[in-house]
Amino acid sequence: MNQKNIYFPTFGSGIGHANRNLLIAKSLNKNYKYFFSSFSDGYEFLTANGMQCKKIPKIDVSWNKDGTVSTIKTVISMPKLISIFLYHLGYEFNLISKQKPDLIFSDSRLSPILCSKRLDVPSIVILNQIKLLIRLQNKRRKKLEQINAELLGRLWNYANEILIPDLPPPNTICIENIEGVKSIKNNIEYIGFISREIDYKKTDRIKKELKLVENKPTIYIQISGPEQSRPNIYNNIIKQMKSVQNKYNIIISKGNPNGNTEPKKINEIIVFEWCPFKEMFQLSDCMITRGGHSTIGNSITCGKPSIIIPIKNQTEQIQNAAKIEKLGLGIKLEEKNIHNSLLNSINKIFNENKFISNVEKFQNLTREYNGIETCKKKITKYVS
Repeated sequence: MNQKNIYFPTFGSGIGHANRNLLIAKSLNKNYKYFFSSFSDGYEFLTANGMQCKKIPKIDVSWNKDGTVSTIKTVISMPKLISIFLYHLGYEFNLISKQKPDLIFSDSRLSPILCSKRLDVPSIVILNQIKLLIRLQNKRRKKLEQINAELLGRLWNYANEILIPDLPPPNTICIENIEGVKSIKNNIEYIGFISREIDYKKTDRIKKELKLVENKPTIYIQISGPEQSRPNIYNNIIKQMKSVQNKYNIIISKGNPNGNTEPKKINEIIVFEWCPFKEMFQLSDCMITRGGHSTIGNSITCGKPSIIIPIKNQTEQIQNAAKIEKLGLGIKLEEKNIHNSLLNSINKIFNENKFISNVEKFQNLTREYNGIETCKKKITKYVS
């Protein structure tokens, strides 16, 4: 029997998109073969995990030296971004023509979807952000957002199916990033979070390996996002955590996909360049993260409250964090307030019962869905 060939083009800013597509690809049986394309962190993560991955030019927002998103630089660089996107279109057209995949399964990459239509290859897109949220404080903001949303909606509609890896409304974490797009609302399906199954035996083994103290709550701090955004938040957080290192088990991943996977200790704090253990969400009692959608999904699936510190001007993370706080699943914290508010936020998480109660309710909701299994069925549908 000939193996079916699946192409997984993957957005490369951070590793959430790459990890999502990797979980889906690895769930397929031996009747399938697959390859990826990505850039930046996504490319590094996929190749580090042994995947065949084509490297493409980066297309992303612009960043300040302090690791925050620069709205002004992003606007100025728009002609360059358009030029890169046009290059992507030509690259994807040639790659798809040469590799002849039976299906394109894109995570948040538009150019392969447009090429798939031209080349008559079925395509599925999975994404948690349909429209671009604009950080402008004036009355034209909503109008500009709606214009770009309807345009992008029409383009995403070239995919055979649009999957949202989230809970359906009113419990959708990424709702602000997708709601109100008239051109697409009848063509989306909420499939639940893309999360791996929990290995409880492995969780217990990791606790022993890391020598976690049984009667202390465990805090897992996952630094993520593009490389230039990581150092400042790491330095600010570790300064604060040193004062409570005897009260909690504290584990930090600095978020470098190619970093050393062996832990080192800074006083009593366990620090990884890259934490290889996928079970950290489960063995922790509280998460401190940037607010990427995949990370939030894993936190909820494992029933863990979160403190979310979005990257400044990163609109997706900011909206995700606001929704988490609104639902009572955690606390949103601005990076500039870490030194004033982080320890107080940790105390709230552990002393106010509402957080664990609310997140356990949402954990039960996630059990009604199996995002990975749904994706497998969709893939089978188009290549059978």
